[in-house]
Amino acid sequence: MKVALIPMHVEAGNFEANWREFEKRFNEALKHEPDFLVFPEYCLTGFEEWDFSGAGLYGEIVKRVSALAREAGVYVVFGLLEPYKNCVYNSALLIGRNGGVLLKHRKFQEPMKFCTGNTVRTARTEFGKAAIIICGDLYNKRIAKWVRRKRPDFLFVPMEYSPDYGEPNEEDVAAMAERVGLLGAGAFIANSHPPGGAWAFDSDGKLLASSRGDEILVVDV
Repeated sequence: MKVALIPMHVEAGNFEANWREFEKRFNEALKHEPDFLVFPEYCLTGFEEWDFSGAGLYGEIVKRVSALAREAGVYVVFGLLEPYKNCVYNSALLIGRNGGVLLKHRKFQEPMKFCTGNTVRTARTEFGKAAIIICGDLYNKRIAKWVRRKRPDFLFVPMEYSPDYGEPNEEDVAAMAERVGLLGAGAFIANSHPPGGAWAFDSDGKLLASSRGDEILVVDV
């Protein structure tokens, strides 16, 4: 299984600019012949508190990303805002090789004004059972319970680690590793840029590979 983790530059509120960047990075990653391409949290709209207007693009985003996945014959994981009745979820999708939505995760670890998720689901692939969690979910005790119950073989983690805190440091990575070890599933984390970065851990929380900035990280496991 080959995974391309893509720390994409995201511009809040500028869908067309983000879409051009998404397509560019998607095509760059395809040169590595990956099975999975993993993009950050709400990567095509960005998010500024409390502007939920990007949720109105949900259908268009799914249609465009599904078309790319189907044409290239790859899996794609990415985050987006999802409208639901009178509120919005911070969600992430796994798109299959045929362009269909295989899996949706709604983030647990969100402040009020968001709807919040209440479960973790899995999807079968030819490489094993996959699950998705989003950014702060990695540190959520309820998430840990659900992941251990569902026992995925690997996790995808779209992330937006705020640039206000600077580049993730050794302590941040060690904290990620500790949480992954508690979950008991290999994890692939892609952060938005800036500050960027990507990380791959095995099921014991051992760091397998990492990248900095907007460098694509390709992991063959």
